[in-house]
Amino acid sequence: MNDKLYWNEEIETISKKELIVLEVAAIKKQLTYVYEKSLFYREKFDSAGVRPADFRQKDDLGRFPLTTKDELRRTQERVGRLGGHQCADMKDIIRIQGTSGTTGRPLLIGLTRNDVNLWNELFARHAWTGGLRPEDIMINPANFTLFVGGLTECSGAESMGITVVPAPLVSTGMEKFMNLILDIKPTILFSTPSATHFLAKVVRDNLNMAPSDLGFKKGFLAGEALSEEERREIESVWGITARNFYGLADVGADIAAECGQSEGLHFCAQGALVPELIDPETLEPVPMEQGAEGEMVFTTINREATPVIRYRVRDMVKVYTGKCPCGRTGFRFHVIGRSDDMIKVKGINVFPAAVKGVIQSICPDSEMRIVLPHKGPSFGDNITIKVEQAGGASPEQLEEIGDRIRTAVRKKLDFTPVIQWVPPNTFEKSQYKVDYFERAYE
Repeated sequence: MNDKLYWNEEIETISKKELIVLEVAAIKKQLTYVYEKSLFYREKFDSAGVRPADFRQKDDLGRFPLTTKDELRRTQERVGRLGGHQCADMKDIIRIQGTSGTTGRPLLIGLTRNDVNLWNELFARHAWTGGLRPEDIMINPANFTLFVGGLTECSGAESMGITVVPAPLVSTGMEKFMNLILDIKPTILFSTPSATHFLAKVVRDNLNMAPSDLGFKKGFLAGEALSEEERREIESVWGITARNFYGLADVGADIAAECGQSEGLHFCAQGALVPELIDPETLEPVPMEQGAEGEMVFTTINREATPVIRYRVRDMVKVYTGKCPCGRTGFRFHVIGRSDDMIKVKGINVFPAAVKGVIQSICPDSEMRIVLPHKGPSFGDNITIKVEQAGGASPEQLEEIGDRIRTAVRKKLDFTPVIQWVPPNTFEKSQYKVDYFERAYE
């Protein structure tokens, strides 16, 4: 079984023509379902002057209104429980989870038995793409409350045969967590890219060991985009093959993964999600073609409990549509940043993830924060970036490193920042997603 190329060859290598036929039938069914079951979507469609019967071909999906997380949060506050977009009866919902809440109030997500089974299937597809196999062992440090990185990822890994060690740090404690690693010797390092730096320091300080000596083989890195500079650093420190994985609690916990044979993450959720690209400012469609950039929008199909229609996930991506040596036919993409995190510096679009990538190519262990002097998104002057000092660096060395950072940012991102050095360990080493903005006006 471990020698097979794909988890689900039929869907992962489906032709574009066959996929469109599948999607059109499923979209028709989903639009009719949400219109009949959800007051939220019925009112939304009626206000936009569209009905499910207006959908006849794939391009017609663009006639239906976009949905935002704020809208879903408001309907949950107003209606209670899962909100007005809940479509399945509560007796058929077996699990309630939620978004991380890093950008606001968590959004609750319901799952029926069929929804859970579909998410398990999607986990297996993207995990297999990223090189995970049933003989692997994964220790999971994620919170097991609403967060899908906890229970959902354990459920998905178990369903494909991976040995799972559920050990949320918040309740396990760091000492016991490290002892479990030493005793069980897991092969999969499950973490955000940011948290690997935090964990590496703990390993060195608490175990007096190099992270590479722990025996991890594969990096299941999710929750944030992984820059090439950061990948090289993580692989060197941990002695693993580091792959980036992508998922969203709002639409599908596991959606895409790198195969290692070409750039970008393979979209692995064919038959479960229909992706679109839009311009985040005009909201007009952007053709899904080689090199295209835009904000990703997803429509769930075959989702029972809390479907979403044309849902803005706010991730800005670059798309690759050329053939991949691995044989998967889904498009590939990499995340540039978030449309709601994007700022403009003298008219140039700037994403924190891109700034982080440049800085960590020069200062791998340094955290950084972009200082916003006032509410954005536009800033007329070059902004300040606070960077943690490298331990033991002299003032002369810091000046030289600062010049290198400014030059690299100017070359790659088209603006010149002001670098302000701060002491080592000034910024909290997040174990999940990092907010890279310091809002001086608050």
